[in-house]
Amino acid sequence: MCPGMVKRAFVFPGQGTQLKETDVRYILSLPNASDFIKKSSSLLDLDIEDLLLRGISPKDTEISQIVTYILSLSLFYTLEARGLSADVVAGHSLGEYSALTASGAISFEDGLKIVRERGRIMAEACREIRGGMIAVIGLDREDVLEAIKDVPDVEAVNFNSPKQVVISGRESALSVAEDILKRKGAKRTIRLEVAGPFHSSFLKEYGERFYNNFISDLKIDKPKIDFVSSVNGRLIREENEIRECLRVQMYSPVRWVDVVRTLEELGEVDIIEVGATSVLTGLIRQTSSKLNILGNALEVLEKIYGR
Repeated sequence: MCPGMVKRAFVFPGQGTQLKETDVRYILSLPNASDFIKKSSSLLDLDIEDLLLRGISPKDTEISQIVTYILSLSLFYTLEARGLSADVVAGHSLGEYSALTASGAISFEDGLKIVRERGRIMAEACREIRGGMIAVIGLDREDVLEAIKDVPDVEAVNFNSPKQVVISGRESALSVAEDILKRKGAKRTIRLEVAGPFHSSFLKEYGERFYNNFISDLKIDKPKIDFVSSVNGRLIREENEIRECLRVQMYSPVRWVDVVRTLEELGEVDIIEVGATSVLTGLIRQTSSKLNILGNALEVLEKIYGR
């Protein structure tokens, strides 16, 4: 990237957001997106279009992850076909795989395989561990960490914005932690629509199995587009760094605030969320006044081409 130029960052969401039917039909009307979804369906022997139209519960971990990955990339390739390319990419949780594919570090075909297997392994974890996640609104990182330090089986795992931290853990312990956090001044707590204690140490065994079976020998190339990892919040460019991030990603915190700070350091940056919702751009607005939010992919495409 050249100093002084306006950069464009694409940020890719994770699982957990249900789409409006009108948005799904609009996406399916976009030729590049529709063709990509059909290609993905053929490779997986799975009717992605039908799944999108019927709606997918975010708690259906296996299906939700693969469909989110395909949807994000269908919009990425549509934006590229319209002349909107990225200088830097980042992804939140599952979105890291979309970002790595967009960067050229991993192939789409390999991404399909590993995201499907990631979903299967995490779904297995959800069946074996009764847990979940809660977003805590209105307390900063230090306040949340202090409040839950004596609660066993609960961890702070997503540092989404200065005033939004997500905790993860066993269901019984989450209820205890939630009560404490409310007493400590949390404005709001939101149970996330996920089926398990994602990004916590409860998933370490599953994450290590996933790494050994699918990531350790994955072909990873040097990214053609700069990539910021949400595992450590830093720009990473080397194959060994990417592989190490993927090794621990399933059971490590999401450091989204650090991602935003790294994007700020790049200078003047326009942000597009490569999805149909505005979860990440909302978090970025809470964190930074320096970055320019253009909108999500559908909003950007509609501004240019209408609906």
